This record gives sequence, structure tokens and C-alpha cells, in this order.
Amino acid sequence: MTAGLRELLVGDWWRYSISVIGTVILAVGAGSLLLDGQLTGDELRQGSALVVACLCLIGAGARIALVVQDGEQMSLILGWMSLGVLVLAVVGGWGAVVLPTVGSPFEGAFVFLSLLAIGALFGAVVGYYNVRAQGLARRAGRERARRETLDEQQETLSSLTGILRHQILNDLSTISGRAQLLETGKIETEAGTGPILDHCEHMERTVDRIETLVDILAHGSEHCEIDLEIALQWAQERTQNAYPEFRAEFEGTEGLTVRAHEQLHLAFAELFENSVIHADGRVTVTATAHSGTVTVKVSDDGPGVDTPRGDLFEPNTRGLESEGDGLGLYFVSLIVGRYDGHLSLEATGSGATFCLELPTASAASAGVSDATRGRDG
Repeated sequence: MTAGLRELLVGDWWRYSISVIGTVILAVGAGSLLLDGQLTGDELRQGSALVVACLCLIGAGARIALVVQDGEQMSLILGWMSLGVLVLAVVGGWGAVVLPTVGSPFEGAFVFLSLLAIGALFGAVVGYYNVRAQGLARRAGRERARRETLDEQQETLSSLTGILRHQILNDLSTISGRAQLLETGKIETEAGTGPILDHCEHMERTVDRIETLVDILAHGSEHCEIDLEIALQWAQERTQNAYPEFRAEFEGTEGLTVRAHEQLHLAFAELFENSVIHADGRVTVTATAHSGTVTVKVSDDGPGVDTPRGDLFEPNTRGLESEGDGLGLYFVSLIVGRYDGHLSLEATGSGATFCLELPTASAASAGVSDATRGRDG
């Protein structure tokens, strides 16, 4: 048994329904010819027209079965075909009644069946090209979205390259200056080596952060279901390894999942480190589930934020008395943005509250399913 016949008998038989319809009409017409016994020239011509129309319909059905793989698209084609059959069946029925050239019931049947086959062929062809046009439009939309994503990634990578160059050059400048002072004996060894080691560590950390962001940008579409509480615990452990004095309290985070990259915890770690640098290193994390999103608020009791909100999430942005490198919040906004999330500052003054909105796993999965259906089309 061939693969095509096996598929017809076992699975996607509906894909061949148009060819089946054409075959049925042809069989009915051939049966009428055999039953007639004595055929006139007009009946032979009418029978030939029916055979040609049915063969065209069978061929078109075979072509559609090879190209169209989606049941919804096939339903659309069958709908167009049914409309064509209905219109021409009405015309054919009217013609069979009123046309004086129809001299026998067999001739009337040939006229009627020919019109049915032609109508089915018309509807199938129109439906097929309608489906093709929709598929081309969807592909064009996906290609446009892909180009926009690539342009956005290119812009972000260019920005990250500039940030890396700026940070590394600043550290190297400090290291070079300290090394020259040590060489000339103008400062003690301990006073010179301490800052050099600090800046070497900062360069290493900057490269690691940039590398992580590049990985997220390159695999931004490879999202998975992330347990929010586990991500927060990883961020807490990462921050406490660098700053043992850091403490965090979680409220309402149990049992919540979001759709994100496995590196989501780095965004929370950046916010936690921000609280250590600018506040007392104690934060309260609260999570609230909404329809399609989860809102996570990270609050501290520090002095607040004195940076203008419009510049807050831009690179190399620091407050007047900040000891940070001006990259933390920018990195958080980049990471969260890759998951179709949003970062905002909710309160300033007595403390600061940063609000992250992330898509839930169920909402993001529904979007992925829709996109998958579009690709299959």
C-alpha cells in the first residue's frame, strides 16, 4: 500500500474531498451514459464536456491536497466550492427546465452535472487562491516582524558594544593611572593594587553581564515556563554571594509561573543589587496575578530615586551621589523587554518601588499557539 493511499484511508482523507467530489460526478455522468443505450451526437458532446470538467476538478483537487495542509483552509476552499455549486446548480436547474434544446432527461442530466462540475471547479480554484493570498499576507507580516526584530536587536547590540567599550576604557584608564603611580613609587603598594583589583573585577563583571544580555537577545524567542519563586530565590542567592548583608522578603510569589527566558533571575538580581548600593540592602518583593500578567514589585527603604524618570532606564544613568555604574536598571529593562514585559518606577521619595509586569505562562502559550497556526498556514 502506498503512502498516499495509506494516508487517504487512515488520516487526512478530507484533503482529497474535492477530488472525491469530482470522481463522484464523473461516475454519475458515466452511469447515465451507460444507461441511455442509444447516444446522439449532442449527448456525446455533452458527455465529453462533463468528462473534461470532472477531470479538471479532480486535478485541481489533487493539487490542493498536496499544497493545503490545514483543515481550516480546506474548509474555506470547500465553502467557495459550495457557493459555486449552488449558484451554477440554480442556473443549471433553470436551464434544464426552460431550454428548448434539451430533448431528453439524459441531456438535461448532462447539462446539470456539467454545470455542477464547472461550478465546483470555479469555487475550488477561487478558494485555493484565496487561501494562497492569505498565506502570502501572513508570511509577509511575519517577515516584516522578523526584520523589525532584527533591526531592534542590531540597535541594542550596537548600544551594548558602546557600553562595553565605555566601561572597559574607564577601568583601563584607572588601572593604567594606578600602575604608573606604583611604578614611580608615588603611592604605596596596597593603595595601588586595591583599586586595580577592584577595576579588574568590575571589567570581568561587565563582560559577564554583556555576554548574558547578548545570549538573551540571540535566544529571545526561546521562552519557557518559569517558576517565579524559584527565579527570585536564585536572584537572592546570587546577590547574597556578593553582598552577604542583603535580605529579601517574598509575599504572594508561591505557585506563580511566567513565560520568560531561564535568565530571568538576573533581572531580579540587578534590582536586588541596586537596593544594596543605593539603600540598606533590604527589599520586599510582592507578586500579584492578573489576567494574562503577573506584577512583581520590588520595594526598598532607601532615599528614593533622584534621576528623571525619562532617563532612568537609559545606559550610564546615575544619580548625583550614586556609586553604581549606571547600567543595572538599563539591563533590567532590556531583559524584561525581551519577554514582552514592562519595567516602571512606581514610587520615589521615601524608598523606591520598581514594578515588573511579565506575561503569564498560559497567556504567552496562547500567543505562541496562534503564531504556530499562522506558520502552519
